[in-house]
Amino acid sequence: MAAFDGEPRAEITLLLQSDTRENAQALAARWKKPPARVQVIDDGLAGVARLLAQTESEHVVLGTTASLFLTDPRALRERVASCGDQVVKLSVARTPVELYASRREHFQRQLAAVIERGAPRGGLREALFDGVLHDSLELILDLPGEILFQSDLMECYANNLWVVSHGESERLNSALGRLPELVDRGVESHVAERAHIRNSWLASGVEVEGVVEDSILFPNVVVRRNAHVVRSVILSGNRIGTGAEIQSSLILPFTAEVPRPNPNIGDNCSIGARSSTMKNSDFPSQIRDGIAVIGTNVDIPSGFKAEAATYVAPGVSAAALRRLKVLKKGASVLRERPAAAASGGNGAGELP
Repeated sequence: MAAFDGEPRAEITLLLQSDTRENAQALAARWKKPPARVQVIDDGLAGVARLLAQTESEHVVLGTTASLFLTDPRALRERVASCGDQVVKLSVARTPVELYASRREHFQRQLAAVIERGAPRGGLREALFDGVLHDSLELILDLPGEILFQSDLMECYANNLWVVSHGESERLNSALGRLPELVDRGVESHVAERAHIRNSWLASGVEVEGVVEDSILFPNVVVRRNAHVVRSVILSGNRIGTGAEIQSSLILPFTAEVPRPNPNIGDNCSIGARSSTMKNSDFPSQIRDGIAVIGTNVDIPSGFKAEAATYVAPGVSAAALRRLKVLKKGASVLRERPAAAASGGNGAGELP
């Protein structure tokens, strides 16, 4: 949430739900000169209303991290100032994004009316963006700029691998130059003497004993001996076991508190395929081009094989995967049930 007053400045607040309190603490300590305050919301829309009542700014902008973009701050201010007593949705380069602006008092009235009728079900994001803001939308205005990222798995994968090949590009350095300075760069990464790294980016705290090619490893990723990671994006905290083969895969963060030596991607696993045009049968628009996707906090048992364009959802137990042994091309495991194997794909097209 950003609040704009009549002067050329804005107050930025990152709103997080109470179940992300640890993330809030980490964000608050991340930058030398914090560009935003971090606020945990324990009581949904009522908490947002309380924050709005505490600011004296004339206008507010509310957005999600579902998309990241670059724009001219002056253009943003002009659009915000022109919204008057209406809720305005903003697009960037004619691409809709989850970004809304309004006069603070007008939005307070809209929010109060919804709270009086009874808060909608769901989390804060759903109640605010899919409920209050979506239902109050009166006008769409466009901002000049560039979309860096939308909440799309394949875009996440492709854009990260773009960085591998364009590390010295003007576009990348321009984006990096606008980021605030971190408190520290994190702990050093460690590459074993017999490890092999080629055309890859390693974040802080990474340990590599195996082979990493054409990939990005986020903070605190571990790649054990004889493991191979090729054309993959491995997000924070994942630990790749000995002898594992990871190819053309997107592995989402692993944040569960377990001993660091224990791999969550087990020994001798095989995930993904070097080359494939396969689409996932359950989510063809979101998982395609043969990319295998492993959800957040998934524990893959040793020896498990997930072929091209497969998807393992968060919450699937290692025991369920151990019974399955092999996840065939284009199939999914949703929670405790191999959906595609059981029904041939649900065709819903939306990730759970």
